[in-house]
Parts: sequence; C-alpha cells; structure tokens
Amino acid sequence: MKRLSSLLLCSAACLTSAWGQTLTSIEAVEYEPNSDRWVVSNGNSMLVTADEGVTWNTFGSGGATHGMEVLGSTLFAIQNNVLRAYDVVTEDQIGSVIPLGVTFLNGMGSFSNDEGDFLVVSDFGTGRILKVDVTDPMDMQVSTLVGNTGTTPNGVTVVDQTAYVVNWGGNASVLAIDVETGEQSTILGNSGLGNCDGVDHVWGSFVVSSWSPQRLTLFTMDDDGAWSDGETLVQGSPLSNPADLSINTAGDTYAVACSGNNTVYFGNLMDWNDVTEWAAPFDTHAAWAGTNLELAQAQDGQWTLRGFDLQGRQLGSHKVALPQGTSRLSRSEVGTWLERASLAEVTFQPNGAHAGTFRTTLKRTALR
Repeated sequence: MKRLSSLLLCSAACLTSAWGQTLTSIEAVEYEPNSDRWVVSNGNSMLVTADEGVTWNTFGSGGATHGMEVLGSTLFAIQNNVLRAYDVVTEDQIGSVIPLGVTFLNGMGSFSNDEGDFLVVSDFGTGRILKVDVTDPMDMQVSTLVGNTGTTPNGVTVVDQTAYVVNWGGNASVLAIDVETGEQSTILGNSGLGNCDGVDHVWGSFVVSSWSPQRLTLFTMDDDGAWSDGETLVQGSPLSNPADLSINTAGDTYAVACSGNNTVYFGNLMDWNDVTEWAAPFDTHAAWAGTNLELAQAQDGQWTLRGFDLQGRQLGSHKVALPQGTSRLSRSEVGTWLERASLAEVTFQPNGAHAGTFRTTLKRTALR
C-alpha cells in the first residue's frame, strides 16, 4: 500500500482551550461520525469539538478517564473502571457496567457481526482482554477473551475480526487476538517503541502512539498480515505523552490526546474521499453496477473485497478467485453486506510472479 505519510499534509494543530473550556486530565479522543465531531475525555467530563479544537463544548453530563469508542449511535467510555454507554444524539447515559476483577480498564476497539455489536477492552493492570456484548447498551454482557496476555496491554483496534493490541514497556510488542476464539499471536515482536499507548487503523495501515520516543508511527500490513517497519509521522514537540488516538471515517484526519500537556493534536492524512488506485501492468477494473460489483481483469487471479458503512464499521469481507474477463458479483455471492456498504475496498492479486497488485476504494455515497 502507498504510504500515507508520503501524502501527510503540513497543516496540523494542537488545541488546548477555547470558548471558556479548558482541557484537563485528558487521556482519550474519539471521532464521532454521526455528527462529524471529536469527543475527548476530560477528567470528570467529556468535551466535543466539530472544528478540530477551535471551539469546545461539553458532551452530556458524564465523564471519561480512559478509552472511548463509538459504535453505531452509541459512545462507550471508560470512567474509573466503569464502562458507560451514551446516546450520541441526546448525549444521555443509557447504560453502564462494572466488569468484575478488573484493575485498570484502558483501551478498546469494536466490531460487529451477525451476532451483534461487541467491544474488545484491555485491562492494563491484570493483562486481561475483555469482550463485551453491547448489542443492547442498556444490558452489556462482559466475558473474558484472554485471561492474561503476558504483557501490559494498552490501546486496541479491531480489523477483520482480529483485535490488534499495543503494549506498555520497552521495545513493546503488538499482539493479534482472534475475537471469537481468543487465540493470541505476536504480530510485531520488536516495535522499536517504548510504552505504546494508542492505536487506530485506516485501510490496512495503523497509527501507533508511543511515549519513548514521543512519536506517532505509521505501520502498514501486507496481505499476509505482517506489519512493516514503522515510519515516523510526528516526533517530539508538539507531542507530549501521546495517549489514545482516533482516525475519522474518511481516513484523512487523525487526532491524539496528549496527556502530558493536555492538548489534542490534529493531523491530516491523505484524502480517502478521492478514489485511490494502484496501477497494475494489466487491464483491471472495479466499479459499482447498481447493487452489484463489476470486476474485470486480463488474467486469472484473486479478488479480496471488504465493505464498510459510514460509521467506519466493517460490514463483511469476501475472497473469490476469478478467471480473466468481466464478472458481476451479487449479494447472494458476496453476502448481504454488499448492498449496505457505502465503501468497498477492492484488491486484485493476479496469478503469476512479479505481477502488480491492484487496489481501489469505491464509494457509493458521498462521505462526510
């Protein structure tokens, strides 16, 4: 994949206060796609901005001390080992749960499947990874996914039913955990980073925050699931103990909560609103055809499809080997998620050595 940092824009901002609101004891920031805004933990309260920190307003009457995650129309926030759920429209609390035996709930990611909506939450103190069924936010059900990772888990993000967990400590590792079985593996044994705090993903790339060095690092994942060597996005000032971070649905902007100086740093990634295509040395084509996907290629190979909604949730994925020519895939062949997907990430790998890989992102509706 083309590296995002090659298109990193120069404009970025650190925001600490505006319109009478002062950020204090911040730890996490989360993009809220329903209203195209950002929520930041603020000790006993939460603040929200729709203009990347130019102005801040209070979000509801609840608080957050650590990780936050938006899933559908619900914001989930950790406040002193209590997991709370808030309606993003009314900003009212609609549910809460205190998981038994935890000592330091910290980061979380989310996923959805045919069984419902789920959070994956790290317990920094015990090394546990929790799985929380939040299909009904008023009745959240907690179970243990991993009893002890053997590490000090911190930030979490979920891609393709795999939770990626960054860890505290020197030369910290990155873990991959199957969200159904709890099977754990080390995807990156020597990150070269100390005290990793936050992680989020966008289109096969991951941004990780670390305290040693004070850095935001970009990693890309290849088709075999291996992570690349890290590439620095930002290092040193203006970062100060960069903690949880979030990337917006469009994939063109990120924000990180800097707990050392109570600022939120906003930076720009490449604009995924533009269809991004990797040229290949053969005639390859992918496009929406009504509710179907039209795929064409000049030689045999395998297509990998992933669909997303406008909340950034992955709706489903599908792999299919096709002969040269043009094919149209319907929901009966791909899955019911196909007609609900606003974005489709499409990859083609031709058979044969030294052939280029084709990738494109198709959008059915305009993004925010």
